[in-house]
Amino acid sequence: MRYLKVLILACLIFLALVFFFQNQTILSTKMELKLDLFFIPPMTSITLPFYFLVICAFFIGVLLSLSLLVWDRLHLSARLMKDKWQIKSLSSKLAKAERLADNKPKPTLGDRIKAFSTAEARPVAEKSPEKPSVPATPAPAQTASTDAKAV
Repeated sequence: MRYLKVLILACLIFLALVFFFQNQTILSTKMELKLDLFFIPPMTSITLPFYFLVICAFFIGVLLSLSLLVWDRLHLSARLMKDKWQIKSLSSKLAKAERLADNKPKPTLGDRIKAFSTAEARPVAEKSPEKPSVPATPAPAQTASTDAKAV
């Protein structure tokens, strides 16, 4: 992708140079800019070649584009920092609420390492098929029917 961008940029520079070389007579004509507003006296600039005005307009456009891109980049990075801060704040509040709910002290780093290492070292136990357990007491419906027969 980077090579494609460089190739396109080189083509644009080449086309700009061809444009300037083919239109030298028109671009070298002298121009005078004039600003005539109603409430101030008219102002005129010094005589400048037309190509100078074209190049200045191009660079002003580049500077405006770059300033907008930098502004957008700064805005997005500030928003990212704000969101990261909010995530960190909310996760610490969640951890504190979980500790309060469990009434357990905060585990130390050593405790967390021990728990992690024992969890990995523990072998996986295979489950043996269990027999269904028989309830020791009869169900409530059966007790009610036996009481009725006894009376």
